[in-house]
Order: sequence, then structure tokens, then C-alpha cells
Amino acid sequence: MKKVILYYKYIKIDHPLALKNSQFKVCKRLNLKGRVIISQEGINGTLSGKLADIEEYKKELISNALFSDIIFKESSIKEDLFPRLSIKVRDEIVSLNQKIDITTDGAKKGEYISPEDFHKIILENSNDTVIIDARNNYESYIGRFKNSITPNIDNFRDFPKVINDLKKYKGKKIVMYCTGGVRCEKASAFLLKKGFKNIYQLKEGILNYANYYPEDFEGKCYVFDKRVSINLDAKNRTIISKCRHCNEYSDQYINCQNKKCNLQFVCCNVCEKKFHHTCSLECIDIVIQVQSK
Repeated sequence: MKKVILYYKYIKIDHPLALKNSQFKVCKRLNLKGRVIISQEGINGTLSGKLADIEEYKKELISNALFSDIIFKESSIKEDLFPRLSIKVRDEIVSLNQKIDITTDGAKKGEYISPEDFHKIILENSNDTVIIDARNNYESYIGRFKNSITPNIDNFRDFPKVINDLKKYKGKKIVMYCTGGVRCEKASAFLLKKGFKNIYQLKEGILNYANYYPEDFEGKCYVFDKRVSINLDAKNRTIISKCRHCNEYSDQYINCQNKKCNLQFVCCNVCEKKFHHTCSLECIDIVIQVQSK
């Protein structure tokens, strides 16, 4: 039995490099693979490994007073989801490139909202409330909450660029969500800094919410590991995305076989074979030329 865990915490870390070194030793000892990002503003990690090793890692992490209350989102898996272990020190645990400090008590960020209350908001579908997806466009394309607003951003660091598009919702109650919660912390703080009021965020994100009301999420949830996407509702699997080539419904992401392109796009099984695993006629020509040499 194996398990994958996702976790984060915004908290001031005085010596991120020292924490990186200690985390590397622990993860290597426990044969864990995945990604951990550490900065002076906190920690953000996704790790997979054997059940016993993951449980030992969790115990060791929360034994550190800084992370004693950290919350883990976890699920069972059949195989490792990452090819290697990567632990890096960066300026931010999620990049927004804004001067926002949410590591201190009383820092301004969106008020947490429980899955129960978020579910009520979805059911009510009130004109006075808007639900905003804080994820990237390729994530929301294959899956999102019903009636949510999905800003067109390629990367989270682009979120500030859509501020003008969001100003029309300034007088409404705004509820934000993302995969595990880490991006909403910053996105909600950014909106408050820009003069928005009534900002809320779904506590612990989509993955935690799916334990209670998976039926509210349409399509698949994008994840940053070998799986690419996961189905949250086993009873009612909906497909909302379409194949890039034929426009038929599909939720399978592939990468263009042309290595210089490498575009990730939705493609059905038929078109994947027909177009030689590529995104365009131009890329088909390049791939065929390479293969014929």
C-alpha cells in the first residue's frame, strides 16, 4: 500500500536552507519522492511513498513546533507518482510576485469557509455571491465547481493581471478555491490588498471538499503528478472538456510528441493516434520527419 500527501503552511522560517537539508535527509531515509518547496514564508509539499514511510514522515514533520498543526490531504495510490525527490528553496512557496506577507497572526487574507457552507453556496447560486477559481486555465478546463468563474491565466503568477476583469464582482461576496488551499491564501490576500471586501476561501481546497460533496465538482481535478488528473466522484463521472482536434468530449491530457513544442492539451484516444500524439499539422510534419531519419 502506498500513499500520496499534499500539505502547506504559511509561517515565517528563519533558516529555510537548514530546513531544506533536514527535509532532504528525512525524505531520502524514508524513500519518499515528490516535491517540497521551502521559503521564508513557509513550506509546500507533495510526497508519495509506502504507507508506513509516509506516516513516519508526517510524525517527524509535526514534531517540529512550526508545523505541529499542519493538515495533510492524502489518498491511496498504486505506484509512485514522481520520478525523483526535489526539495528547493525559493522566494515564495507559490509565486505571485507581490509583496504580501501572510505569515503573521492577523495577516489579511480571505476568511476560511467550511465544505458545508461552500456546499450551501453552490446550492443557493445567489446573485450576491461569486465563486472564483484561483487555478490555471488548463486546470479549470477539465474540472471546476458548478457556477464558478474561471480566470484565464496560464500560471498563478498571472493572477494579478486579471484584477480588472474581477472588479465587476467587487460589491459581491467572493469565495475562492484551488486544489489544496495554498494558492487561495495568497490570491485572497491580494484581492483584499486591492480594496476588495467580503473575501472568503474554501478551507483546504478541492481535495478536502471532495471527501464531503464530490458531486459538486464537474469533470476531473488536475494534479501535478504522474496521474495528471483524478476523478473525484466515482458515482457520477462527468466530462466537460473537449478534444483539441475533433471537439468531442474528452478529459485526457497528453503532451505533444514534438519535443520543441511539448504542449499539454486535451486529446481523445482516436485523435491521439490519428495525429501521431501531436497538437497540430505542423507538429505532425516535424515528428514524421524525425521518425523517418
